[in-house]
Amino acid sequence: MHAEITTLPPLVFGEPGEFRELMVALVMSGAKTGSSNLRVAYEMTGEALPEAGSRYALVDSGDFRVAVIEVLEVVETTAAEATLELARHESPTLEHWRTVHRDYWETLVPAIRTYLDDPDWQLTDAEPVISKVFRVV
Repeated sequence: MHAEITTLPPLVFGEPGEFRELMVALVMSGAKTGSSNLRVAYEMTGEALPEAGSRYALVDSGDFRVAVIEVLEVVETTAAEATLELARHESPTLEHWRTVHRDYWETLVPAIRTYLDDPDWQLTDAEPVISKVFRVV
């Protein structure tokens, strides 16, 4: 394993378990070449926004760093404005991409409301989304 992998920031998909293992397998096979999250989720966790050329260590459920991931492109969009081209890095259709991400982002709403100190905050299709396109190095 490349020595660099131990010093890279982690790229983690969800909690350890079946979902994360599926995501790792899809990335390793080349079927998943992108990831999207709400801009506010980055702010909430203090994680720096990705930049083209940056590298991450893909982490599996055993907390092992299994691959180096290089970001090729970063796009700021919204769920409403996301394109099929961008969605295809993660999903077979744009509608599937929107549904899967909305379902996940809905789980973040309580934490976002707390972070923003806004109990009435609602997730809308106009919420800024950061999408990154990547490859396994």
